[in-house]
Amino acid sequence: MTPSPARLKDFRQRISWREVEQAESCWERILLGCVEEDFGKPIPSKPWQEDLTSSLCSLQGNGTAQLVAREPLVLCGIQLPNLLLDKFSCHDLNFIPNGKDGEPYQAGNNLGTLRGSIPQLLAVERTLLNFLQHLSGIATHAADFVKVTQPENVCLLDTRKTTPGLRILEKYATACGGSYNHRMGLFDRALIKDNHLAAAGIEGSKALVNFIQAVRERAQEKLIELEIDNLDQLECAISGGVDAVLLDNFTPQEVAQAVEINQNRVVLEASGCINRGNLIEYAKAKPHFISTGAPVHSAKWVDIGLDWIK
Repeated sequence: MTPSPARLKDFRQRISWREVEQAESCWERILLGCVEEDFGKPIPSKPWQEDLTSSLCSLQGNGTAQLVAREPLVLCGIQLPNLLLDKFSCHDLNFIPNGKDGEPYQAGNNLGTLRGSIPQLLAVERTLLNFLQHLSGIATHAADFVKVTQPENVCLLDTRKTTPGLRILEKYATACGGSYNHRMGLFDRALIKDNHLAAAGIEGSKALVNFIQAVRERAQEKLIELEIDNLDQLECAISGGVDAVLLDNFTPQEVAQAVEINQNRVVLEASGCINRGNLIEYAKAKPHFISTGAPVHSAKWVDIGLDWIK
């Protein structure tokens, strides 16, 4: 059996909710922005400021409502409400999750319960649903892709094609759907693309090998991946010492050729114009990974409702 590429396990990484929580600087400003969107300004921790409608309706006391799946979905973001309640200063409102991120649910399933102040419950309702519907939509779409790639022993990778400001949450959502997470940003691994080579004036095989070797020496243990657009560049990439090669806009037949040439020496990632319609063709070509932004940018929001109980 041909051994796996040395750095394969480094590409099989998924963001955990713990990592999302620890990246507070990423999501805190997003949640505070949600408060400003609905209230026009940040809410001080005390006193609670009601929304206009609840105030005019003179709504008081406590109530209970449940988050209910209206259609089959893969859940994502069920631990987010407690972060959201804190930023909205909903200190008299409690959320009890009844679902688990990454798990499938059917229409009618109870995903969680909100209990407490009626004005606070109504104030946070829309923002809470927006996040859960959006993130669960991504997780559900990613899971649909994984159903195709997994039987072929090919892994799905996400991309940096994310909504500005929401990257860590959207990447967490793809992970909940069974995808692996590609680089988070421009800081955690090197991906040399065609524009890097153009900017460096790299032309010809020898120049490409020398360039990669120089990058390899400077990078030390950092992951290095090279984007190529033709099969002739593959041996150059491997000779230069990359950990992975991104096959950009290759046909499924060309991906299969690259897999044969590579013989598991480096990680191979197929990317570019891959969607749900042609996914099976690329999966059957057997690269280690298929990366696509479609589970994020083409996902529809799933239908989750907030049903009043009392």
